[in-house]
This record gives sequence, C-alpha cells and structure tokens, in this order.
Amino acid sequence: MRKINEKGRRWISSTLAGLLTVSSFFMILPVSPVMAASDRISVMIDGKRVSMDPAPRLQSGRTLVPIRMISEELGAQVNWDETNRTIQVNNTEGQNVTLWADNRLVCYEDDGQKTYDVCDVPSQIIDGRTYVPLRLVGNALGISVDWDNIDRSVHVDSDEKVQKTLFSSVSINGLTNGRTVTGTLPLTIEYLGGVPAGAAQVRYLMLDAETGTGKVVARSSTAQGVARWAPDPAAQGSRIIAAAVCDAQGNFLAGTAVTVDVQVTPQVTMAGLKANQTINGSIDLSCRANFAAESVAYEFKNLTTGQATQSQAVDPMGTYTFVPTLAYNGPMEIRAITADGAGGQHFSEAIPVTVAVEKAPDSISLKKFDSANVGKIPVTLSITRNFDVTATQYWARRAGTGETVLLKELPYGDFVWFPGPDMAGTWDIYVKVTTPAGKAYTSAPLTATVPKTPGLILKGVGPDEVVTGAIDLSAISNVPLQTVSFMVKNPFNGTKKTLGTVADAAQTVSWTPQTINEGTRIIQATAVTEEGMTITSEPVTVKIYLGTLYSARPVAEKDLFISYITPLALATQKENGMSAALQVAQAVLESGWGQSLPVDKYSGQMSYNLFGIKGAGPAGSVLSNTWEEYYGTKYRIDAKFRAYQNIRESWDDHNSLLLTRDRYVPYTEVMFNSTWGAYALRRCGYATDSNYPGKLIKIISTYGLDALDLQRL
Repeated sequence: MRKINEKGRRWISSTLAGLLTVSSFFMILPVSPVMAASDRISVMIDGKRVSMDPAPRLQSGRTLVPIRMISEELGAQVNWDETNRTIQVNNTEGQNVTLWADNRLVCYEDDGQKTYDVCDVPSQIIDGRTYVPLRLVGNALGISVDWDNIDRSVHVDSDEKVQKTLFSSVSINGLTNGRTVTGTLPLTIEYLGGVPAGAAQVRYLMLDAETGTGKVVARSSTAQGVARWAPDPAAQGSRIIAAAVCDAQGNFLAGTAVTVDVQVTPQVTMAGLKANQTINGSIDLSCRANFAAESVAYEFKNLTTGQATQSQAVDPMGTYTFVPTLAYNGPMEIRAITADGAGGQHFSEAIPVTVAVEKAPDSISLKKFDSANVGKIPVTLSITRNFDVTATQYWARRAGTGETVLLKELPYGDFVWFPGPDMAGTWDIYVKVTTPAGKAYTSAPLTATVPKTPGLILKGVGPDEVVTGAIDLSAISNVPLQTVSFMVKNPFNGTKKTLGTVADAAQTVSWTPQTINEGTRIIQATAVTEEGMTITSEPVTVKIYLGTLYSARPVAEKDLFISYITPLALATQKENGMSAALQVAQAVLESGWGQSLPVDKYSGQMSYNLFGIKGAGPAGSVLSNTWEEYYGTKYRIDAKFRAYQNIRESWDDHNSLLLTRDRYVPYTEVMFNSTWGAYALRRCGYATDSNYPGKLIKIISTYGLDALDLQRL
C-alpha cells in the first residue's frame, strides 16, 4: 500500500472535508420518516413491554432496532469507539460482537476466536443512535428475537438461546477461516441457495480489522466468474477477505467474510528467455509474480565488466522489448526486479545469456517519396543508413541519356527538392555518401518524372483555416518569377480583390480582413514567370471570422477541482468497482486540473467535456481549435468536440467508452487497482504517451488519492 506523503495528507484534510474519504459502494437506504404514535413499534422483552426512545423503525421493509438500548436492557455492555466508529457489544455469556457504523461487516468473538460475516443491511447511525437489523441483534446476543407483523412488535426471549446464522448463503470456494495464503489465488463464489436475482459482479475486499475498511483486491465481472487475488507482500499476517455479490448498479445482494493468514514468499519468474540462450536480436521480456507487483524493471549485467544497467519501471503485466546493441555483446545476466505496494523490491533468478549481435553490413537507401508530386510541390529527399558519413550528395540521372545533375551536397541530412520545367522528363534519383575513412557508397535509385509546367505554392494559410486577424502571405516556385500577386475571392458572388503584389516570391503581403470579408473566402497566388507565363497556385478555401472568440474555460477553481469531481468518481466506483483514485487522476491530467474544457469558439457554449472526446454528445458539438499543417505552415481549423449538459454526462460517457469497447477489456479486468489500471490504459492504446501511466501514478501519489479507494461494505 502506498504511503501518503505530507502534501497528500494536507489535500485530504482540506479538500475532502464534507466528503466521504472512505466510500461505501453500497447505497445507504434512506431513513424512513418519523412514524405517527399509533404506528410506533413496541418492544417486548421476556414478555414485558419495554419503552424505548428512540423506538425501532421500519425501513424499506426491514425492522431496525437501537442495539444499545436492547443490549443494555438485557445486561450486555455496549462501548462506542469514536476513532474507528465501532460499537462493541459484550453479552452476559462472555461473547463480543463488533459492528462498524455504515458498514455491513460484523465480527463475532467467542473465547478469543474471531469470525466475520457480512450483514445484508449496514449498521446505521440515526439521530445519534446505532440501528441494526433485527436478525443481527439475535446473532449478537445469542437469543431469540422475532418480529410480529400483526401487532407490529419486536419480541425478545432471553431464555431461548439460538445459534448464529449467516446472513447470506454464499461462501468463497476454497477460502476457509484461518487458511494460509502464500501466493496468487483464483476466487469464485459458491451459491448454496442459488445465484441471487440480478447478480452481475463480485468484488473481493481486504479489510482492516480496526477500521473495517479496505480496498478491492480482486473482481469478477460476472456472478460466477473467476477473479484472481494477488496478495501484497506488504500486507502479511491475519487479514479479512470479504466478498460482495452485487447487481449491475453495484447494489449489494449477498456477501461473506473470512480471515486468512497471508504469508507470501515473493516469487518472480521471468519469461522470454532460456538459460544460456544466444541473443542476436530484439526479444520480448515479461514476468510473472505470485503477489501484487506494482511495476517491473529489467536489469542487464555484463559479466565481463560487472557493470549493470536497468530499464525504467514498466507495466508489470505487459512486455518489455530488449534491443541489444554491439555494446552488449558478450556474457550477460538478465533478471526482473519487481516492486510491491510498499516499494519493496523482489528479484527473479538471473538468467545467463550470451549477446552476439552482429554488425549489420553497411547499407544506405533513399527513402521513398511521393513521385506523383515531384515538380508540383516540394518533396523531401532523405536517406537511411547505419554508419556515419562526412559527405552526402543527392544526384539525378536522366533516363535514356545518362545525363547526371548534382542536386545538393551537404555533410548529412535531408534535402527539399522542387525541380522546375528545365528538368522536365524522367530521372533516376540516388544518393552518394562518404564515410570518415573515405569509403564511398551509392544507393539504389528511385524514379521520378518532372512535369513541363512550373509550380507555385501559396504559403501563410491552409485549407479550412479559420482566419481571425491579420495574415502574412508569401509563395514559393520552382521557376524564376517577375511578380507574385495575392488575391481573395468571394465564392458566392465571384468578386475578387488583389491584396498586394511583390517582385520576390519570398516577400510577404500582409492582409487584415475587414468585416465585409467575413465568411468563406478563397485565397490564391498568381505569378508571372521571367518568360512571361502566368501561373497560379492551388486555391485555398478559408473561413474569415472577426467576431468575438471564446477560448477554453475552467469548470472549477484549480484548488477545488479534486473535491469537485470526487463525488463522481465515488459514484462510479460504487457502481462498477473502478478505482476512484485513477478516475480522479485521469480527469486531472486530461483537463489540466479542470482549467481547459473546450467551449464553442463562436457562441461560448460550454462543452463540459472533461476528456477532450471529439464528435457529438448529448448536447451536440462545440467547435474548438485543432492544428493542421500545410506546406510547413501550422494553422488552426475548427473541430467538433462532444458537448454535454453537465459534467456528469461527460463523466459517464468517458466511463462507457472504457467499459464497452472491446479494446479496453484488459483494463476492465484490473480497473479496481489504480496502478494496474494506469498501465492497462496505455497497453490498450488509450494514450500514445509512453509515460502516461507514470503521470497518473504520480498524481495519485502526490495528492494521496489512494484514500479514495478505501471502502466499506
């Protein structure tokens, strides 16, 4: 379990005030209204009517009673622990029962032996009193407690002793009280009375015996599916494992709890290698652990020099591609180093290998280019090579005659080629290079056909650009020019206006549109060559808008953003078990702490789009900026982003994307764990940034968000 740093503790105390820092993924039922005097429930203890204030009450068809008053009436001692919010009942038989407020967990202690169960209704604090279901009173006191529906009364008979009964007819297969757990276990539920109607998922929690809270450690997405529990070596010793069977909305249906003895001896096995294997190319490494590994790094030790290098920490459930270079050649040992939740390191066996990477033969090739555009637009010529060079020459050889032309000479690098009509015809394009040792190499040629017509390219604007102010226009051509003119055209009435004329294509013409120019316009360059030929550029259609523009807006103050979205994360966690810590971290990262949500740049309509999803949403779309490039010029165009009526719609839409798309199935299998979920998002292709998981994990650690994943039953 991660340690919460001081910054995280300050955040929890300041921003979660008024919120549940420990969530319950089962809704507390609403308290029934106060009943009229004639509807009050009476209590009969050993045949004697006992006045109780407050009185028992009916809630959603269940009879709830104040446990302190009944217990003390029968001579039992009742103690309240404010720190852990527990109530302990010590009956006259020397048996103890511990209950946690707003929690279904129940602990029975008899002769020092503790057993646990999961009540179907949580203990509740109502008007300062702890109310529990009638059946729990019988279990706690070991006596008969019945409900008479005719005269609306509770009957307690202290002379009739009863045995404790389980609240649900379910158990965890193979997991009995006191079992020693040494590694990863498959978990399934045995339904003795049949699968409850509506059962859709099972969550397994490891709970703290003091606070009654804990985290989900395994989850099955079906009522009868297999979940895998990988225990954390940092959580050794006696632990409570509880299972909660829920419907699709996360509502509790049945549950059970057992104590286990976690005694994990960490074992790490590396896959992808065999002892004494010879490695002469890239290999994929992975590891398997019998515990909850939070990350893995791979160590490569040169046995000749004793020097070891280590990869960065990576996905413990993913693969790592090792690409050896010549520097790795020789005997080597490779091992996996995994980290647990407390930062402890655990090592696989070091596997001896021999790296024998052969130096590839010197090779050089000219990268493919779009030959259809040669002479029409500038194309970039570049090469691939596996050795150093001191000189690079790009050449053209005319087909048929063998005439050669040196296009460009430089030490190394690319070359932008825009041939003119003087090179009209078919050419073989190739490259020559020289090594520091003076050795020369020539690439194989690529064929290009240069047209007879000259080319002219407009620069300064791009297709579909939204022009909101002054622009600088220029041009490039593959022939000498006398003049270049820039023209704007109204496509609706055909009117044209010359914006300016220059003698040098590289010179710019500045144009500041006026209100009359608003709307769709076509901008084009026209040039006169030195030979007197008139040539034109490709027409570029733009949108001119000079009105008020709206930019991205915050949805909440930055310092309050986490507390603003925490209730949404907890609600989702209650429904499907997704880590609330991970949800909050993603929203922080994707929205820039809620400070940069798209708005419609023309109307100012707020999108409430926390995650930057494009397309149409429940409230349609908003138009916001995205970037394009046209012949080296970057410019903004309008893009549609999903719009929502409120933040909740955006939140639900994002979760729906993660829960319903096939590509995210690996994520849904581990989404209860914030670290595993962060790595799985990257593995499933949610983000291309290789450090995306690390950014999420850092946000969670820095701000103590792990506290959001502590839950009550």
